[in-house]
Amino acid sequence: MSKRVNDTSGIRIERIWSMPNKNTFEILPIKKLISEEVDLTKYWIDPFANRNKVATVTNDLSLEYDTDYHLDALDFMKIFEDNSVDGVLYDPPYSPRQVSECYNDVGYNVTWDTTKASFWGNHKREISRIVKIGGKVITFGWNSGGIGYKYGFEIERILLVPHGGWHNDTICTVEVKTHEGDYKKPEPKKKTKLEVQQLKTQEDNKLIEELKKLPLDYWDFKEDDTKEYTHGLHNYPAVMVCPISRNIINFVREIQPVTALLDPFSGSGTVVVEGMINGVPTVAGNDINPLALLLTKVKSTPLDCKKLKKEVEKVKKCITDNLEKNKELLEAVDSYIETDLGLDISGKKGWGDSAPQYLKQYCNEKKIDIEIPEFKNIGYWFRPRVILELAIEKAAIEKVADTDIRDFIFVAMSESIRLVSNRRNGEFKMFRMQAQKVLAFRPDVYGEFERILSRNVEKMEEFVAKLNENGPLPDVSIFRNSACTLDDVPDDTYDLIITSPPYGDSRTTVAYGEYSRLSLQWINLGNLTEKEIMGVDKSLMGGKKYRNGFELDLKSETLRAALDKIKDADLERAGDVYSFYEDLNLAIKSSAQKTKKGGYHFWVVGNRTVKNILLQTDVIISELAEEYGMETVYTIDRNIPNKVMPSVNSPTNEPGKTVTTMTMEHIVVLRKNK
Repeated sequence: MSKRVNDTSGIRIERIWSMPNKNTFEILPIKKLISEEVDLTKYWIDPFANRNKVATVTNDLSLEYDTDYHLDALDFMKIFEDNSVDGVLYDPPYSPRQVSECYNDVGYNVTWDTTKASFWGNHKREISRIVKIGGKVITFGWNSGGIGYKYGFEIERILLVPHGGWHNDTICTVEVKTHEGDYKKPEPKKKTKLEVQQLKTQEDNKLIEELKKLPLDYWDFKEDDTKEYTHGLHNYPAVMVCPISRNIINFVREIQPVTALLDPFSGSGTVVVEGMINGVPTVAGNDINPLALLLTKVKSTPLDCKKLKKEVEKVKKCITDNLEKNKELLEAVDSYIETDLGLDISGKKGWGDSAPQYLKQYCNEKKIDIEIPEFKNIGYWFRPRVILELAIEKAAIEKVADTDIRDFIFVAMSESIRLVSNRRNGEFKMFRMQAQKVLAFRPDVYGEFERILSRNVEKMEEFVAKLNENGPLPDVSIFRNSACTLDDVPDDTYDLIITSPPYGDSRTTVAYGEYSRLSLQWINLGNLTEKEIMGVDKSLMGGKKYRNGFELDLKSETLRAALDKIKDADLERAGDVYSFYEDLNLAIKSSAQKTKKGGYHFWVVGNRTVKNILLQTDVIISELAEEYGMETVYTIDRNIPNKVMPSVNSPTNEPGKTVTTMTMEHIVVLRKNK
């Protein structure tokens, strides 16, 4: 009977104190053990030799040491044939931290493969392969696990070497290979074609049949009005065009009821609005960006349009009266800042840093009753006159007693803020116009606001009229949760999820927080602090940083293959990518928990490129979802002619370095089977 884990019979166990030494083999009890156990007439190897010359063939990654090879230990062991080695002296770094330090010291990238358990597992497989039956391995470390029975080895001897104080014991484990171990990596079991077919339900097959009938350009929606109803109240980056969710709802309805609809990444509320106008009884949206939540709330709240128009006229009159009353002083403020104070309004220093103080001084001198907001770099992003006129608008809106109508009007102001600011249009991130353009910029602040507000009133009227055609109003919920948890969203409730998650982390793709920043600073939603406003992007997908490697434990071989290539080029960028998919995996898990058995998911995603490596997010989602009881039913490909995103971007933020952005999306159809 072979010895197993808890069987210590026949094992020689010793405990001998000794002073610590950076060179393991110079510790006296260990030096003695090596002299007793290593037969120098036989073929021994040492993958982590350092300065030691005991073994027949030595290796160390560092060129500092005079060894036979300077390879990664795993690559070194791969050069030996099966059952060709009599013994291995195995003295690797004892912890992930030590692995990291070892690699960094010689200028090698630290990856998840070098800091996770499989680092040692891969080594054990190679040792099992190359050591002869009857051969030995002496392992040095902080535990006595050795190579192990699984890999063909049984323990003969254990030496414990305590060093006193806070030092860990050095543990030496002597093992003999008694049988052929499991050194071949098991291949993941793939479903047979028959198994895959059997997983498809009658509803799945009907849905697939209908989707396959559609022409290739069906999902382009090139000629569709994507701004109808309240969809057109406010722009938002990378928004999912509304006909997508509208058509999905109708297709699913053909095969089973749609009673409850959820969008875990609701953004500006496209899916929520479509659920409402298409008569879904229960509709819910979720997001973590405060501006997105405001937009969703306003877009999905039908208003009394007569009352709305009355309040809008009051606000407009209040603003225009104030503008007319202070016309000359408003027109003179830019000159006051530039000429009287001698400040450059196109620069940050002098004006931008102290803009609120200068404007308060001006208002006090001219006896203008305007409350000047204070937030970071307000003068960098807005000309003096623009700040005063926006402050007048804000004061008038805040007088509206009805919170729903007040929020509605604030949305119009929010949309105008971006247009009258000094930021460059057509980009999601915060980039300012060139100085000469700032000096020449003369935006019509009230004109932009009034134009947008009038348009939005018409959109609300269309929305209310459409809802009145459908009968009772749907039950609408708007949650503010991380999509990774969806804590407040009830489990097993929704029979349809339609969503479009970000395509990557906010820092390197669409910066939703940056896009929202100026609006949030002006409108003061929920009394957000400056820190909270500036940190929105960090709270979104992929906000966690991995600068020094990570352990990839997500069940997606497609992701692993891509990250293997990215980390060779840039370990930190690989960490950014992994952080995003780590969060995406949690979002899939939480969304699955909220879904009824038999419910469908439609994930609208784009496949981005990082370091010239394609990340197949559609495939990755399919692989990740399987763990949470989700089966992939079908994947739809669509062109994105109407996507609100720049045609090129600068992934490195280096001037002149741009790449073409994605022109195709994929709609991954999943079904919850348990």
